[in-house]
Amino acid sequence: MISPLVVLCALAAAVSGTIAVIAWREGTEPGSKSLSVLLFAATLWAASYAVALTTFDLGTRAWFEVPIEIAQAIIAPAWFAFSLAYTGRGDLLTKRTVGVLLVFPAFVVASMLADPASNLLWTNYRLAPTLGAATVRFDPTFWYILHAVYGYVIIGTGLVLVVEMLVERISHYREQAVALAIGSTAPTVAHVAHTFQLGPLTMINFTPIALSVTGATFGYALYRFQLFGLSPATGRLGRRSAIDDVAVGILVLDRENRVVDANAAATSLLDIDGSSAALEPLSAVLPGVDLDSDRQLVDVTVDRRRRTYEVTVSPVTNQYGQTLGRTVTISDATTRVRRRQRLEVLNRVLRHNLRNDMTVVIGYADMVEDRLPDDERHAAETIRSRSNALLSLGEKARSVEQVMANIDAESDFDAVQTVEDVVSDVQSSYDIGSVTIDAPPTLRVAGSDRATKLVVRELVENAFDHGGDDPNVRVGVRQDQSDLVVTVTDDGPGIPEYERSVVETGAESALEHGSGIGLWAAHWTVDALGGRLSFDVEDGTAATVRLPRWCGRAVDSPDE
Repeated sequence: MISPLVVLCALAAAVSGTIAVIAWREGTEPGSKSLSVLLFAATLWAASYAVALTTFDLGTRAWFEVPIEIAQAIIAPAWFAFSLAYTGRGDLLTKRTVGVLLVFPAFVVASMLADPASNLLWTNYRLAPTLGAATVRFDPTFWYILHAVYGYVIIGTGLVLVVEMLVERISHYREQAVALAIGSTAPTVAHVAHTFQLGPLTMINFTPIALSVTGATFGYALYRFQLFGLSPATGRLGRRSAIDDVAVGILVLDRENRVVDANAAATSLLDIDGSSAALEPLSAVLPGVDLDSDRQLVDVTVDRRRRTYEVTVSPVTNQYGQTLGRTVTISDATTRVRRRQRLEVLNRVLRHNLRNDMTVVIGYADMVEDRLPDDERHAAETIRSRSNALLSLGEKARSVEQVMANIDAESDFDAVQTVEDVVSDVQSSYDIGSVTIDAPPTLRVAGSDRATKLVVRELVENAFDHGGDDPNVRVGVRQDQSDLVVTVTDDGPGIPEYERSVVETGAESALEHGSGIGLWAAHWTVDALGGRLSFDVEDGTAATVRLPRWCGRAVDSPDE
C-alpha cells in the first residue's frame, strides 16, 4: 500500500511543476524566470522525496538526499533573484552575486557526494519509518544549522524586499501581497519546524509539500491578480528610467555631502565618470554650490567652456523627518542666462540710450526746421515724427517689461472703469475718429489692473491706426459665466493679415513680420494671464480678449 506521504509529495511535485511551466511562459515579465527556476527546484525536491520515501534500503535511501539537497541549494538563491527582479532591483543580480550565493551550497553538496549518509550536515543517519514511508532520523551538526540559517537569511532578505514594495503600494497590490505572503510563509514554517525538531512527526520533512502551497498561491496570483502583469517593478523601473533619461542632472549626496549616485544627465553635464565620482565630495564634482541655498546659479568650466548651471538643493528625509542626505538637481541655464543678459542690455539701450539720443535728434530737427525754406521743412517734420515714434516704442517696451514682471499680482478692481480710463486717454491723443463703450455700469473682477490697461490700450490704438481715415471704434465689456470678455471693434479695412498671422502663429520670419510690438504686447500679456486673444476680420476687425475666471471671485492682496 502506498503511503499517504508519498501521494502528497507526488501531488506537490505535479502542482509545482505545472506552475513552473506557466511561469516560464511568462518569461518576459520581471521575476518570471527566477520563479520558474524556484518551482522547478521544488518539483525536483518533492519528486525525489516521494521516491526516497518508498526506498527502505538505507544505503540507497541516503543517495536520494543528494538531489534533495541540490533542490534546496537552488531554491533560496532563486527566491532572492525573484524578489530582486519583481521589485525592480534586477540590476543588482549579477553573475558575481549568484556565484557568491551558490558557493556554500555547492560546498555542502560536494561533501554529500563523498558520503550521503555521513557528511558535513549530519551523523547517525538511520531509518525511522512512519505512516508506511521510509522516513529517517539523524543527528544534525553545526554545519546543518549553519546551512539552514544561511538559507533563511537569503530568503528573509528577499521577503523583506517584496513586503516593503507591496506595503508601499498596498492599494494597488493588496491581493498580490496576500498571495506572496502565504506562498512564502508556508514552506518557511515547515522547514524551520523540521530543522529545529519542533512538534510531532519530526522525522517527516513537510517542506516539499508546503512548497506546493507556494506554487498554488503563486499560480492563483498569476491568473487572478496578474502577478506579473501588475508587477511593482514597473513603477520602480519606470521611475528610475525617468530619472536616468531626463535632461536634468541629479546627484544624490549622503550626510557627509559625498556623491553616492548620479544619473546619466549629471555625468554628461559635469563631464565626469559616474563610478569614479562615487563617494567624492560635492565640492570636487561641482564646486561653488551653497548647500544652504535652495536654488542658485553656479558658473563652472566644463570641457574648457564656461557654463552656467541652475542648481536646486533638496533634503532627503526618512519617515521620521530625519535628514539622510540631499539631492542636487542641475540644469544647463547657460543659453537662458546669456539671452537674459543680452535682453537686459538691449532693453537698457532701448530705454535710456535711444530715448536720450532721440531727444537730441528732435532738438536738432526743431533747430534745422527754422533755417530751411518752407518747401523743405517737411524733412524736419519727418525726422521729428519718426523720432517720436521711436521714443514711443521705447516707452511701450518699458511698459510691457513692467507689466510682465508683475503679471501674477492680482487685486479687485472695476473693469468698466479701467476700460473707460484707457479709452479716454487714447482718444485724447488722436484727432480723428470716435469711441463707443458698450458695458454695464460696473463689473468687479479679480485680476491684474495694469495688465488690463496695457491690453486694452494696445488694441484700441491698433483700431485707430488700422480703422481708416475716420475710425469708429467700439469697445465692449461683459461677463460670460466666470470669464471677463473685452472686445475692440473697428469698421475700417482691418489689421493687415501679416500683422495678425505672426501673433497667431507665435513666430516671425524674415519674410513675415509685424511692424511693431503693440499686438505682441497684447498677445504676451493675455497668454501670461491664461487667456485667449482672437481676431475676426469679416467686417472690419474685432479683437476679443477672454480672461478666464476673473469674475465672481475676490483676492486679498492689492495690486502693486
